[in-house]
Amino acid sequence: MSRIPLPWIVVSLLVIGLVAFWDKSPTELLGEDVVRSANFPQAYMTDIKLREYDADGNLRNILTTDTAEHFQINPARPGPKDYTMLSQPRMLFSENADIAPWHLTANEGKIDQNGQLVTLFNDVRVYQQSANEGLLELLTSELRIKASQQYAETDKAVKMRAQQGHLDTLGMKAYLGEDRIELLSRVRGTYEPQ
Repeated sequence: MSRIPLPWIVVSLLVIGLVAFWDKSPTELLGEDVVRSANFPQAYMTDIKLREYDADGNLRNILTTDTAEHFQINPARPGPKDYTMLSQPRMLFSENADIAPWHLTANEGKIDQNGQLVTLFNDVRVYQQSANEGLLELLTSELRIKASQQYAETDKAVKMRAQQGHLDTLGMKAYLGEDRIELLSRVRGTYEPQ
């Protein structure tokens, strides 16, 4: 009967162990770090000003923010669940030269869906100052914006103020490029003719 020497057994076990873990990425082996990295920003930026232009080179919108923290859920590569948190975001929509620009401000914001959706929250203010109509102001707690479509919506309470009076409503759709606002439900207001 032949005996296998102990060093050969140890070497064989090491080879089997290396082969077993050969196909695993570091993030699979260290899954806990993936969870921790989702709570720590991948990138931190200050004093940001982003401009978006249309195909003809005309300015569509501007996003300005004091700070931005980008969170990449999977540290190995960007993915659809990544997001960016904004502090003191300000947006300006001015695509149509015939319409006074729309200004949007908030205390906080979040960019989701690979930049396709911007959510403003905490003291959201939307306003437009025109020569004919004066100041139109909308106040709400949360607003979802699809910047490429110049569209904004909320299902939260909205206070709307203008020279002619004020309105309170629950929910709103704003087509900023068309200068049109749709109030969804529970609309109550006061109108003061000039």
